[in-house]
Amino acid sequence: MRAATMLTTTEVAAAAAVAPSTIKRWADQGILPFSRTAGGHRRFERFAIDRLLREQPAAISSSDPVTTDWVRCLVDGRRHEIDGGLLEAKARLGSWWRVADELAVALVEVGNRWACGRLTIAEEHVASDALARALARVGDALPIRLDGPRCLLACAGEDEHTLGLSLAELCLRELGWTPLWLGRCTPVEEVVRLVRGGRAAMVALSASALLGDEQALRAITGEVGAACKERGVGLLLGGAGAWPSPPSYGVRVTSFAAFHDYLAEEGDRR
Repeated sequence: MRAATMLTTTEVAAAAAVAPSTIKRWADQGILPFSRTAGGHRRFERFAIDRLLREQPAAISSSDPVTTDWVRCLVDGRRHEIDGGLLEAKARLGSWWRVADELAVALVEVGNRWACGRLTIAEEHVASDALARALARVGDALPIRLDGPRCLLACAGEDEHTLGLSLAELCLRELGWTPLWLGRCTPVEEVVRLVRGGRAAMVALSASALLGDEQALRAITGEVGAACKERGVGLLLGGAGAWPSPPSYGVRVTSFAAFHDYLAEEGDRR
C-alpha cells in the first residue's frame, strides 16, 4: 500500500486548489520537488506541498486557467455552458474520474473565494446548484448495469453537501457500478440496515470540511464499519471532513483518482 506521506499529482492539485497540469508545471520548474515510481509517475512528499502552501502562498492562486474558467462558468450558472464544459472536459481528459478531480479543485477555489469575500453567498449557491443539476443530467445519460455491484452513497451525519457524492456517482457508473443514492442527512442506522440486508457491495460516505468533529465521525465510522466488516462490504471515506486516521475499518480517499483505483480493484474481485 502506498505510504500515506506520498501524494499523487492529482492529490497535490486538490490540496493546493489548482489543476493537475499546474502541479506538473511546478514540478518541471523545480518549485515542487518530486520522485518517480518505477512506472514513471510523479510522487510528492506531503511535507513539500505543506511547505509550499505555507511559504509561497502567492504561488497558490486562482491564476490556473482551467480552474479560473470553471469558476467563472459555474458562477455564471448558464446551463448550456456548464453542460458543454463537462462534455469537453470528458473528451479532453478521457474519463469521468479525471473530470471529477478537476472539478474538485474548482470547487475548492469557489469556497476560498467565498471565504475571503470575493464571491457572495448567492454566487456560491448558484455555482453549487448549477453544477449539481448539470451532474444529474450527465449521470442520467450514463448507462447503469442492472447486474453491477451496488454502492451506497451517503453524507455523513448531518452534512448536506452532496456535490462530492454526485461526482462519485459518475465514477461509479463509468466502471459499471450501480449507485444507490441516499444523499444528505441519512441516519447511520439506515445505512447499517441496508448493509446488513445485503443491499450493497460497498459504502461511500462523504464528509465536508464543515464536519470538523473527529469524535462524531469516529463514531459513525465505527458503527458503519462494524456492519461493513461483518458483511464483507467495502467502506470508503471521502471529503475534507475530520475522518479518524486511520479509521477502524475502511479506506480514506483524498481524490477521485484514488476512488477510481479502489473501485477498479474491487470490481476485479467480484
